Amino acid sequence: MHCGEDFPSAIDADSGRPVQDRADQQADYEDSVDDGSSDATTVGFLVAVFGLVTLPFVSPSGMLLFYVAAAVGSGAYAARQSSLAEAASKGGLALAVAPLALWTLSFVVPGTGGLSTGNLLPALAYAIVVSAIARSIG
Repeated sequence: MHCGEDFPSAIDADSGRPVQDRADQQADYEDSVDDGSSDATTVGFLVAVFGLVTLPFVSPSGMLLFYVAAAVGSGAYAARQSSLAEAASKGGLALAVAPLALWTLSFVVPGTGGLSTGNLLPALAYAIVVSAIARSIG
């Protein structure tokens, strides 16, 4: 334990957190922490919901499991970011790439929609719009 000469309150050597103040039994650490994880989790949830609602319009037919996995994966990636801006930016960019990845995956998965320019244009427009929104937010 540090003697407190260099710090406003005593610091625990093992955890690096301030030791509870004996006068009012409250830790300075609890008041000073600004954890953005709940904000990032909320953004991750919103990214996943937005993906679940919008990806069916631009993904190939017969790929329900894959588009759900892409939407939820984008949301989970956003939720793991350290700040609100990073969560919106990186989660949005992951969601923007998802329809293009789904169309690429449709080559390997039998029984899915065939690739044509008419089918790929909505996915490309979706990627451009969602990435522009993600950049402007983040």
